[in-house]
Amino acid sequence: MKLTIRQMTLAALLGALTFILTAFVHIPLSIGYFNLGDIIIIFSAIFVHPIFGAFVGAIGASLADLYGGYIFFIPFTIVAKALEALVAGYLFNKIKAPYNYGALLIGASLMVATYAFSYWVFDPTGVLLIATLPFDSLQGLAGATGAALLYIAINPYRHHLKL
Repeated sequence: MKLTIRQMTLAALLGALTFILTAFVHIPLSIGYFNLGDIIIIFSAIFVHPIFGAFVGAIGASLADLYGGYIFFIPFTIVAKALEALVAGYLFNKIKAPYNYGALLIGASLMVATYAFSYWVFDPTGVLLIATLPFDSLQGLAGATGAALLYIAINPYRHHLKL
């Protein structure tokens, strides 16, 4: 995937927007927080390219973890957001519309599963996993839904962006 200056600039802007929506527009939980950054991550993967979305997610969300003091989550965040974007983006492009929107939920589910694994690593009793799983699932659903709506709104104007 050869990137143009325009695409690199867009990646930086979307990474920064992911950081802002993750670090500043969130609801704190017992550990971590519910945020809207997944909307931009999934949108980037389906609108531009899955690898592009993985980069936007890994950079934006891990910087938000660093900013928020969740340093121990950064490796899991990179894997979770990259998997989310790669799977959602590739499946979205392979499955025919309108069924391709289900791919966004599959990508979001992988994000939830990755974080579930991280909770088990940090707390093998499962208490942390049980406490956070509903919120992570809601975040994944919100991210997939928001990305789908954003895609539907912006995709008709794709030719003006010259990506």
